[in-house]
Amino acid sequence: MTYLIAAKPCRGRGWRRPELVLAIGLFACSSIDAASDPSGSSTGSGTNNTGLGSTADSGDGDGSEESDAGSTGAGPTLDIADTELACDVWLQDCPPEQKCSWEVIDAVAHPSCVPLVADARPPGEPCMTLGDPGSGHDDCELGAICSWLDEQNVGVCLALCSGSPVAPSCADEAVPAICQPCSGCPSLCIPTCDPLADDCGPGYACAPNAGNFTCTPAANLGAGVLGDPCEYAVQCAEGFACIDGATVPGCEQVGCCSPFCKLSLPECPNFMTCEPWFEGREPPVDDVGVCKTI
Repeated sequence: MTYLIAAKPCRGRGWRRPELVLAIGLFACSSIDAASDPSGSSTGSGTNNTGLGSTADSGDGDGSEESDAGSTGAGPTLDIADTELACDVWLQDCPPEQKCSWEVIDAVAHPSCVPLVADARPPGEPCMTLGDPGSGHDDCELGAICSWLDEQNVGVCLALCSGSPVAPSCADEAVPAICQPCSGCPSLCIPTCDPLADDCGPGYACAPNAGNFTCTPAANLGAGVLGDPCEYAVQCAEGFACIDGATVPGCEQVGCCSPFCKLSLPECPNFMTCEPWFEGREPPVDDVGVCKTI
């Protein structure tokens, strides 16, 4: 099964496709500090990119919080004033045949119990919201939520992080993933990937994130290639990193895009050399380098 994954902040009534912002920037939005640190450790962990839904203003990009194109109409809305519907997403303490999900009310996310559907889908599978995309109703299984919705409210199931808010984990996931913590919104398990392999699935790309590489919607990435200026990792195209401009021939900015390369079979343009991306520690992804001059 191909894991189609990546992260997205929430805004308005539903969890929508993430934008180029931030800070997880939100996503691997590495700042130039990260550009000068090829280890990738500064590529932006901080907000929840990946993560479905920070209520911080990361935006849908259309400036609207009330209009969701392709919505199937208003679905059931949960009243969080009813304490019987309140729940703990970490404990999944709802009654049988229900799950603790997230409902968006007045642009604020709240944990709420919602019905579990028959034949619910596991993490990594395509999914859709049922009714209003902010109602928390979807066809994902217990402990998962439908994320990265398109205009038809179709997305992919992402697992909620396990453990606790102070010790979040994705250790139980079948596919390797890292937890994107988020306060007041879903903390999600975002699958890791290899930037030298096409292992995120159609429509998704592999990008630096929090000292690792994670899948993200390809639409989140920019078009920057070798020598193009950048401040954040997401401004470069898939297969390129934002690094210290002084190490990229012809770069006149603080940071510029440069291609990833394979350490065991180095191939770089413009007489550049393939240098390790992860320096001074055991790499979470083997054989990954980046082209630079030294």
